Amino acid sequence: MTLGLKDLYYAVCTEAEGAETYGAPKKMAEAMEADLSVKTETADLYADDALSESVKEFTNGTLKLGIKDLTPETLAEVLGQLVDENKVVWAGGDDEPPFLAIGFRAAKTGGRYRYIWLLKCKFEVPGEKYKTKGEKIEFQTPEITATFYKRKKDAKWKADFVGTEKDTPATTWFTAVPEPAPKMAAV
Repeated sequence: MTLGLKDLYYAVCTEAEGAETYGAPKKMAEAMEADLSVKTETADLYADDALSESVKEFTNGTLKLGIKDLTPETLAEVLGQLVDENKVVWAGGDDEPPFLAIGFRAAKTGGRYRYIWLLKCKFEVPGEKYKTKGEKIEFQTPEITATFYKRKKDAKWKADFVGTEKDTPATTWFTAVPEPAPKMAAV
Protein backbone atom coordinates (compact mmCIF):
# COMPACT_ATOMS: atom_id res chain seq x y z
CA MET A 1 0.00 0.00 0.00
CA THR A 2 1.41 3.37 -0.99
CA LEU A 3 0.15 6.81 -0.07
CA GLY A 4 1.94 9.18 -2.39
CA LEU A 5 4.50 9.72 -5.13
CA LYS A 6 7.40 12.15 -5.27
CA ASP A 7 11.03 12.77 -6.17
CA LEU A 8 11.01 11.83 -9.85
CA TYR A 9 14.57 11.65 -11.22
CA TYR A 10 16.30 10.53 -14.40
CA ALA A 11 19.87 9.64 -15.26
CA VAL A 12 21.27 9.23 -18.76
CA CYS A 13 22.30 5.64 -19.44
CA THR A 14 25.22 4.98 -21.77
CA GLU A 15 26.51 1.65 -22.97
CA ALA A 16 30.09 0.71 -23.79
CA GLU A 17 31.24 -2.84 -24.49
CA GLY A 18 27.91 -4.29 -23.36
CA ALA A 19 27.86 -2.60 -19.95
CA GLU A 20 25.54 0.26 -18.96
CA THR A 21 26.73 3.19 -16.86
CA TYR A 22 24.79 6.22 -15.63
CA GLY A 23 25.28 9.94 -15.38
CA ALA A 24 24.37 11.89 -12.27
CA PRO A 25 20.61 11.81 -11.54
CA LYS A 26 18.66 14.99 -12.28
CA LYS A 27 15.22 16.05 -11.08
CA MET A 28 12.76 15.39 -13.90
CA ALA A 29 9.51 16.99 -12.79
CA GLU A 30 6.97 16.99 -9.99
CA ALA A 31 5.31 13.58 -10.15
CA MET A 32 1.56 13.06 -10.02
CA GLU A 33 1.17 9.46 -11.16
CA ALA A 34 3.36 6.52 -12.23
CA ASP A 35 1.81 3.47 -13.85
CA LEU A 36 4.09 0.49 -14.50
CA SER A 37 3.02 -2.54 -16.51
CA VAL A 38 5.29 -5.50 -17.18
CA LYS A 39 5.27 -7.85 -20.16
CA THR A 40 6.47 -11.43 -19.86
CA GLU A 41 6.87 -14.23 -22.37
CA THR A 42 5.87 -17.77 -21.46
CA ALA A 43 6.99 -20.97 -23.16
CA ASP A 44 5.66 -24.41 -22.24
CA LEU A 45 7.31 -27.67 -23.28
CA TYR A 46 5.28 -30.86 -23.34
CA ALA A 47 6.81 -34.32 -23.26
CA ASP A 48 5.24 -37.73 -22.60
CA ASP A 49 1.79 -36.16 -22.88
CA ALA A 50 2.37 -33.75 -19.95
CA LEU A 51 3.85 -30.36 -19.18
CA SER A 52 7.57 -31.00 -18.75
CA GLU A 53 9.01 -27.47 -18.54
CA SER A 54 7.57 -23.99 -18.25
CA VAL A 55 9.59 -20.81 -18.56
CA LYS A 56 8.34 -17.28 -17.93
CA GLU A 57 10.70 -14.39 -18.63
CA PHE A 58 10.54 -10.61 -18.43
CA THR A 59 10.59 -9.04 -21.90
CA ASN A 60 9.92 -5.33 -21.27
CA GLY A 61 7.46 -2.98 -19.64
CA THR A 62 5.70 0.34 -19.96
CA LEU A 63 5.96 3.33 -17.64
CA LYS A 64 3.31 6.03 -17.97
CA LEU A 65 4.07 9.18 -15.98
CA GLY A 66 1.58 11.90 -15.12
CA ILE A 67 3.59 14.97 -14.20
CA LYS A 68 2.94 18.57 -13.24
CA ASP A 69 5.09 19.94 -16.04
CA LEU A 70 8.27 19.27 -18.01
CA THR A 71 10.61 22.11 -18.84
CA PRO A 72 11.47 22.32 -22.54
CA GLU A 73 15.14 21.63 -21.71
CA THR A 74 14.31 18.47 -19.75
CA LEU A 75 11.93 17.28 -22.45
CA ALA A 76 14.65 17.89 -25.04
CA GLU A 77 17.17 15.82 -23.08
CA VAL A 78 14.84 12.85 -22.50
CA LEU A 79 13.72 12.86 -26.15
CA GLY A 80 17.10 13.52 -27.79
CA GLN A 81 16.05 16.90 -29.18
CA LEU A 82 18.26 19.95 -29.74
CA VAL A 83 18.24 23.30 -27.91
CA ASP A 84 19.69 26.36 -29.63
CA GLU A 85 21.55 29.29 -28.04
CA ASN A 86 18.24 31.09 -27.49
CA LYS A 87 16.89 28.10 -25.50
CA VAL A 88 14.45 27.19 -28.27
CA VAL A 89 13.88 23.42 -28.42
CA TRP A 90 13.85 21.91 -31.89
CA ALA A 91 12.13 18.56 -32.45
CA GLY A 92 13.05 16.73 -35.63
CA GLY A 93 12.41 13.51 -37.47
CA ASP A 94 15.92 12.23 -36.72
CA ASP A 95 15.70 12.70 -32.93
CA GLU A 96 16.83 9.59 -31.05
CA PRO A 97 15.80 9.47 -27.38
CA PRO A 98 18.62 8.21 -25.15
CA PHE A 99 18.24 5.36 -22.71
CA LEU A 100 17.57 6.65 -19.20
CA ALA A 101 17.18 5.28 -15.71
CA ILE A 102 14.03 6.61 -13.98
CA GLY A 103 13.81 6.80 -10.19
CA PHE A 104 11.12 7.86 -7.73
CA ARG A 105 9.69 7.05 -4.33
CA ALA A 106 6.21 6.43 -2.96
CA ALA A 107 5.24 7.00 0.68
CA LYS A 108 4.09 4.06 2.77
CA THR A 109 2.81 3.89 6.34
CA GLY A 110 5.14 4.07 9.33
CA GLY A 111 7.54 6.64 7.85
CA ARG A 112 8.71 4.24 5.14
CA TYR A 113 8.98 4.70 1.39
CA ARG A 114 9.14 2.39 -1.60
CA TYR A 115 12.15 3.48 -3.64
CA ILE A 116 12.28 2.44 -7.31
CA TRP A 117 14.72 2.78 -10.20
CA LEU A 118 13.81 1.45 -13.64
CA LEU A 119 17.26 0.85 -15.05
CA LYS A 120 16.90 1.21 -18.84
CA CYS A 121 14.02 3.26 -20.28
CA LYS A 122 13.34 5.03 -23.56
CA PHE A 123 10.63 7.71 -23.78
CA GLU A 124 8.19 8.33 -26.60
CA VAL A 125 7.29 11.81 -27.81
CA PRO A 126 4.22 12.74 -25.75
CA GLY A 127 0.99 14.14 -27.05
CA GLU A 128 0.11 17.67 -26.00
CA LYS A 129 -3.23 19.16 -24.95
CA TYR A 130 -4.15 22.81 -24.79
CA LYS A 131 -7.53 24.19 -23.82
CA THR A 132 -8.93 27.69 -23.60
CA LYS A 133 -9.75 29.05 -20.18
CA GLY A 134 -13.45 28.91 -19.36
CA GLU A 135 -15.53 29.64 -16.26
CA LYS A 136 -13.86 26.83 -14.31
CA ILE A 137 -10.14 26.31 -13.85
CA GLU A 138 -8.93 23.13 -15.55
CA PHE A 139 -5.29 22.17 -15.32
CA GLN A 140 -3.70 20.62 -18.40
CA THR A 141 -0.84 18.36 -17.31
CA PRO A 142 1.35 16.21 -19.53
CA GLU A 143 1.71 12.45 -19.64
CA ILE A 144 4.85 10.84 -20.99
CA THR A 145 5.35 7.15 -21.71
CA ALA A 146 8.50 5.06 -21.76
CA THR A 147 9.30 1.46 -22.49
CA PHE A 148 11.72 -0.15 -20.06
CA TYR A 149 14.06 -3.05 -20.76
CA LYS A 150 16.53 -5.27 -18.96
CA ARG A 151 20.18 -4.21 -19.01
CA LYS A 152 22.67 -6.02 -21.21
CA LYS A 153 25.33 -6.33 -18.52
CA ASP A 154 23.29 -8.31 -15.97
CA ALA A 155 19.67 -8.58 -17.24
CA LYS A 156 18.42 -6.45 -14.29
CA TRP A 157 15.54 -4.09 -15.06
CA LYS A 158 14.48 -2.65 -11.70
CA ALA A 159 15.89 -1.77 -8.29
CA ASP A 160 13.24 -1.77 -5.54
CA PHE A 161 13.76 -0.95 -1.86
CA VAL A 162 11.34 -0.34 1.03
CA GLY A 163 12.68 1.49 4.08
CA THR A 164 13.06 4.79 5.90
CA GLU A 165 15.01 7.82 4.72
CA LYS A 166 17.77 6.90 7.21
CA ASP A 167 18.36 3.40 5.81
CA THR A 168 21.62 3.09 3.89
CA PRO A 169 20.16 2.59 0.38
CA ALA A 170 17.81 5.56 0.81
CA THR A 171 20.59 8.01 1.72
CA THR A 172 22.09 7.82 -1.79
CA TRP A 173 19.03 6.73 -3.81
CA PHE A 174 18.79 9.97 -5.80
CA THR A 175 22.50 10.83 -5.97
CA ALA A 176 23.47 7.78 -8.05
CA VAL A 177 21.62 4.96 -9.78
CA PRO A 178 22.11 1.96 -7.46
CA GLU A 179 24.02 -1.15 -8.45
CA PRO A 180 23.65 -4.60 -6.86
CA ALA A 181 25.57 -5.20 -3.63
CA PRO A 182 28.45 -7.72 -3.87
CA LYS A 183 26.48 -10.35 -1.96
CA MET A 184 23.03 -11.30 -3.18
CA ALA A 185 20.69 -14.06 -2.03
CA ALA A 186 17.30 -15.44 -2.96
CA VAL A 187 14.45 -14.49 -0.63
